[in-house]
Amino acid sequence: MNATDSQAYGDTSIYVGAWQHSLFPLLAINRNTGAIVAVNKATEDITGFDATELVGQPYLFLHFPEEQALVTDAIRDLSIPTVLRNIHIKHKNAQQIPLEISFACTLKVKSQPIIIVSFRDLNKVSPTEHEMQVKRWELTAYASAIAALSKAKSREELMQAVCDALTHEHRYVLAWVGIAENNINKEVRIAAASGRSKAYLDDLTISWAVDSPHGQGPTGTAIRSGINQVLSDVETHPHFKPWSAKAKHAKISSSATIPFTFEQDRRGALMVYSSEVSSFGPALIELFERLANEIAHGLDFFSHFDIIDEERQKCIAAEMKLSTALLETIKAMAKTMENRDPYTAGHQDRVSIIACHIGQRLGWSDDQLKALEMAALVHDIGKIAVPIEILTKPKSLSDAEFTLIKEHPFNGYNILKDVPFPWPVAEIVYQHHEKMDGSGYPRGLSGEQILPEARVLAVADIVEAMASYRPYRPALGIDFALAEIQKQSGRQLDPFVVEACVKLFKEDQFMVPIPGHLQMR
Repeated sequence: MNATDSQAYGDTSIYVGAWQHSLFPLLAINRNTGAIVAVNKATEDITGFDATELVGQPYLFLHFPEEQALVTDAIRDLSIPTVLRNIHIKHKNAQQIPLEISFACTLKVKSQPIIIVSFRDLNKVSPTEHEMQVKRWELTAYASAIAALSKAKSREELMQAVCDALTHEHRYVLAWVGIAENNINKEVRIAAASGRSKAYLDDLTISWAVDSPHGQGPTGTAIRSGINQVLSDVETHPHFKPWSAKAKHAKISSSATIPFTFEQDRRGALMVYSSEVSSFGPALIELFERLANEIAHGLDFFSHFDIIDEERQKCIAAEMKLSTALLETIKAMAKTMENRDPYTAGHQDRVSIIACHIGQRLGWSDDQLKALEMAALVHDIGKIAVPIEILTKPKSLSDAEFTLIKEHPFNGYNILKDVPFPWPVAEIVYQHHEKMDGSGYPRGLSGEQILPEARVLAVADIVEAMASYRPYRPALGIDFALAEIQKQSGRQLDPFVVEACVKLFKEDQFMVPIPGHLQMR
């Protein structure tokens, strides 16, 4: 980088490795001042601003006012890598760009606390990955409703849980449940609501009376007719005029309204709003219908205590069925991640095989082995957020690049934490790089703070990685790998797990099938 580049892009001491030429937008901010101190070319491309226009500006300059508080809180509370999804930055032409934003842990540069920020343009996510993300969100939202039905202690708690599930990850700006009242004005009571545009509901007047101007909108029409109402563009819909000004201020562009009945003859509706036009296709409407049905069933549940046991059993069965479906979706996401890096393809499968055999040697139950298997199969799923040029770099990583790599347990935890597994799969994934002496990452846990499954996963991960080829070194072989874990036994690694692993290979003559040139023994 020459002197001109240095002046344009900020403090060159921030730059390491291939950052400046990374395809991922990256910038650095001073945690004390909140100012942008360095950017790369990809950040210029995605924002439309030159580096000279960005460096020195407050980081919040890039965000819209309604999301600045969320970003400020994330930076203020940053102690581990943090990911915000469906957040927008402001292009120079005022266009909103939806992003996934990752904040790495604080680095010390010239005694100043620097946070590395990376952007991922959600408009450029591949169709396959986007489909998997949407599917994961749909399944998680439905799972939350199922869980709420079995655990909710009140009608209000049930309806609120559904609204929270729909606005999770900021996919939709507002979700609310309206209950039709049989009073003289036939008002629609707001029973629960969630989302960053919740203020839209303040002082809102909605009716389901056919002769009221406030009853001609999608909510009133859906409640009266029992038919779904989907508005692709609320600004141009003639029946939405009483609320169009408030909707525009709240950045509401399209809506879906799903009616439901409960307690035989009572009526209600589930409303979901998006900041984008034409947001609701048939698959999403089907999901909303299922959620509206769950609300209706839940409300009936509180009115008919004689069916409590039957409903609970249905919920348990549905939750287990959903967990299986979620695992298959997550495994597909993990496969997509592995396909980005051909050198580690199959790594998670092989780690799972090794880990489960170690668990068997330790005498674990089938239930604990199942938890270990699921966690091992997706333990590196968080690497999907790491730039591919870092994953496949044929040389040693720089400190900043390794900092981005070290985010993957946290990223994996974020992907998995809302999945209703009957085991702590997300937490196991979160802990698989922790060490018994506290020297691991990302949280520096030690001893009994680390789950047994994570301790086994840590050993299996090391053995498979060292015995396999990597772009920066040849395969080291199983004997080398076993010698290495024995060196770390009792300090960084659980000695009982290490002993079981060594006996597995040396006494049981265990072998893991490795394709091509990767040899375990």
